[in-house]
Amino acid sequence: MALRNVTRQRKRSILLGGAIAFGVLIITLVQSFTGGLVDTANVRITELLGGHIYVSGQEVSGSGRQIPVIREQAPLEEAVALVEDEIASIHYRSTARGELIFVSRVTPVTVAGVDWANETSLRDSVELVSGDIASVSDPRSILLPEPAAADLGVAVGETVLVRLTSITGQQSVGEFVVGGLLRDAGILGMESVYADKAYLNSLIGMTQDQYQQVVIAVTNTAVIEQLSATMEAHLASLGKTEVEVESAAGIGPAEGGGPPMMGGMGFGVNVAEADRWEGTRFVVTTINDVLEPVLTIVNVLNQVSLGLFAILLVITMVGLLNTFRMILIERTREIGTMRAVGMQRGQIRNLFLLEALVLALGGAVAGIVLALIAGTVISNIPIATETPLVMFLDGGSFAFPVNPAGIVGVLVMLTIITLIAAYIPARRAARMRPADSLRTSY
Repeated sequence: MALRNVTRQRKRSILLGGAIAFGVLIITLVQSFTGGLVDTANVRITELLGGHIYVSGQEVSGSGRQIPVIREQAPLEEAVALVEDEIASIHYRSTARGELIFVSRVTPVTVAGVDWANETSLRDSVELVSGDIASVSDPRSILLPEPAAADLGVAVGETVLVRLTSITGQQSVGEFVVGGLLRDAGILGMESVYADKAYLNSLIGMTQDQYQQVVIAVTNTAVIEQLSATMEAHLASLGKTEVEVESAAGIGPAEGGGPPMMGGMGFGVNVAEADRWEGTRFVVTTINDVLEPVLTIVNVLNQVSLGLFAILLVITMVGLLNTFRMILIERTREIGTMRAVGMQRGQIRNLFLLEALVLALGGAVAGIVLALIAGTVISNIPIATETPLVMFLDGGSFAFPVNPAGIVGVLVMLTIITLIAAYIPARRAARMRPADSLRTSY
């Protein structure tokens, strides 16, 4: 009966249902879009950085300078052992800031030292515009982002010089051969310049087996923060975490929120004599720290869409209230007839509420279907991968994953609003006296 009543005034039902569908379309599409941004950025950043949890180390030299290196490995190994059941892979990296030199041109870079033999996931994920990933088997091979190569005017196979600062502040120059040009993924302060870790270590004053950061990939990303907290708590219990991290020292995020590993390692700042420590102090960060700028953007988009949806819900609530007041007037004699033949007050009230739910949920389903169609269409539109948006692209386009929890939340919210809006006229209809209703004429 409720479904039949909805179709009695088709134009009115279509207009009200269309308004509901539009609101659901907007909120569902934005939730799907922002969810896709976070998921894609998470995958791309994990590929670039090699994992989800990053542990950097810092020592103090005899002259009181901060040195980015991990030589005291036992505390770190103990911390890693506490979470080893959740670890999918673990890698060791070094990083140095410097300048690429080719003929008379110079461009600043941050070079990440990678153990290519162990980091097969990185080998599989890097996007080369030209060159061959097999070139990394040469210890002097370097992979450059395409914009940096364009600034230098260098091509694959040519030799470039790299002027670097060692961990103790000395200048050194290394010779590299361009093995490949990377599709630019320079966003959030990250630079994708990769070289062999052992060779890079020889240029920055470290032995072949030393490293500056441990990168851990976990099997369950839902427990990243829990695992990092466990490791940090263990290191803190050993007195290995109380250290002020300075961007000049290159450990952890730089001021303003740069990602770990890509901030650049170098000769550190002076440490006051009273603040100096023995051995290595550690800093534990996670991919969530790296994603903070992305999450900020996503939160803004979600808040805007939620605000629009709230406004549309208020408009819908007013529309439902006015619509069912009109329905109440139009069906006064009909209500009296139903009451006269034995229909109870609760049944009349429930009939009105059910009719409102059919109308609202019908519009909501239409909005969800339209959102899924729109998301599918937009996800098939190719985006230029030469733009900084490449970090958020999945296969060259934006991803619009289905968010079941978000859809259920929208439906629950809409159901509550609908029942609240329709309750007042439904209660008035239920309280009508049959004799008075049958005598009424409009």
